[in-house]
Amino acid sequence: MNSQLVFTLKDVGMLVLWALLVAILIFILLVLIRFYRSFKDIMKIVDDHRANIDKVLEEAPGITKNVNQISDEVNTTLKAFHGTIQNVAETTENVTSTIKDNKDIVANVSSVFNTARIVKGSYDRIFKTETEAEADTEQHQEKGKHAADNSEKKG
Repeated sequence: MNSQLVFTLKDVGMLVLWALLVAILIFILLVLIRFYRSFKDIMKIVDDHRANIDKVLEEAPGITKNVNQISDEVNTTLKAFHGTIQNVAETTENVTSTIKDNKDIVANVSSVFNTARIVKGSYDRIFKTETEAEADTEQHQEKGKHAADNSEKKG
């Protein structure tokens, strides 16, 4: 008696395919069971909070209306504010260009004052009386002593 069992590659391939199909079906079944349990919990939560959900649904149109009114008011205000911003921008540009135009004038005036300061300083040095010169010398010496005392205190 010759009893041999022979499996071809086709038979093995079909067996693997059927095993994969069964595994996929089991996985889908487990996912559906988990989805059903979650959905059941969600429905329980909805039933427990039905009064609050109904209250929110009743107030939603009023809230939406208020939001629309606020949006319209903000839009109107922004349009009016935009004109003000444009005026400020134009004024700033005008001021900046005026400052650039007057830069040479300011430099010339500054130069005149600087020259006057130098002339005054020269005049004071040349035409000071001896008593004024001695008073200035004493002031410089007092400042020097005061600065030396301060540096000793800090050190």
